[in-house]
Amino acid sequence: MKYNYPVKYAAMPIIEPIGWNHGLERHYDVVCYIVSKCYLLSEKIKYEENGKSLKEYEVVFPYHKGQYNSWERVIPEFNFTNSVDKVFDNYEEALEFVAQKNKELCDKTWAYLPYTEDLNNRISEKKQEFNDRLSKYKILEQQILINTSDLEQSNVKELNKLIINSKDKIKLLSCNLYEYLKISSTSDFIVYSVSPEQYEKLVALVNAQDVCDLSRVIGNVSPILYNDSKNKNIMVIDENCNVLYYLNEWEGLIEHAEQEMPSVELKSTSDNIECLFTTETLKDIVLSFKKHKNINPDEIQGPILKKTLFDRNKKYL
Repeated sequence: MKYNYPVKYAAMPIIEPIGWNHGLERHYDVVCYIVSKCYLLSEKIKYEENGKSLKEYEVVFPYHKGQYNSWERVIPEFNFTNSVDKVFDNYEEALEFVAQKNKELCDKTWAYLPYTEDLNNRISEKKQEFNDRLSKYKILEQQILINTSDLEQSNVKELNKLIINSKDKIKLLSCNLYEYLKISSTSDFIVYSVSPEQYEKLVALVNAQDVCDLSRVIGNVSPILYNDSKNKNIMVIDENCNVLYYLNEWEGLIEHAEQEMPSVELKSTSDNIECLFTTETLKDIVLSFKKHKNINPDEIQGPILKKTLFDRNKKYL
């Protein structure tokens, strides 16, 4: 869990140029909403002069529009934040909320049309135009949901500090696993995954400075990372020490090119290698460093649903 924020669902605004301002500047506005997972960064209450209060949520949506209509996966940094008035714990509630917001947007497209004999036809054309645009972004919504399956909608999982056994000394480091990986590529180390119960027992050993019971406490634990300082990339390994991936902070997980994965022989503490213990699992590592593809809605082939904007019983793709 590299980015340890709560994950919720929210109405993600789609912003497009809709005209020109004075001075020939493009005017941008929200044209529709879709449902998206989001990182929840903060909650705040705004107080008004009339005594009422409004709650706002600062979120980061995991996909951000880049160049050439490509939507890029982003990390939860503050320069990508959005303020929303509601967040949801499930997709269904968010979908109902988004449907209502889209209905309100659609109504605005024809609300101020002048009365003419063909008014009904012009209203139908406006609704059709809105639904055509929404259908395109409903495909984007589907793809974003598929590509964010690694973001679990759950309570925050605490990132525990690392426990290190080096030169017959055991201690608790001041950083978690992901912080350690950013600064430790030049040292030799093995990372073992332990259960929360084993972690608490190891903390007790740290407090007692007792390494004699280390093997009894950890038992048969599984290695998940191995780094030999001679190699350029940290190796992600399974319980049999087969190399699954090479881990690179900038490139993410690099799959091994050969069909058969190589295996490594782990060094012992007598070889001046550091043994580290974490509650993070192999799955956590893979999901945290997985490279995510960009999404281009224009390249996605599939049926486009129309005229279902106001039918809550029907589901978009």
